[in-house]
Amino acid sequence: MNSHQESTNTDRMAVGSRRTHMLLACIVGLLAVIAVELSDRLPTPVSTAVAQIPDTGRQRQDIVSESRRTNELLTQILDHLRSKSIKVVIEAPDKARGEAARGR
Repeated sequence: MNSHQESTNTDRMAVGSRRTHMLLACIVGLLAVIAVELSDRLPTPVSTAVAQIPDTGRQRQDIVSESRRTNELLTQILDHLRSKSIKVVIEAPDKARGEAARGR
């Protein structure tokens, strides 16, 4: 080979190398943009201890207080039924109610 051919081959390799480096730089840049976008979309971490350990004492207190309230209401209903007379009126069902019940 003569020196002219060697310099042409070296120039071609340099141009090819520059293109490769530019292409790799573009790929790295795009990957960086993708990484930033994905990291912005990550959910914020929640404290796992708070999420996994319910306050069972509080739940029991709520259940007990609701049971007491229900018992009070039932006692009031029972007292009312024992002390007052009850009048019951039987009526024919409405057509609309009958049709609605059949449509279900």
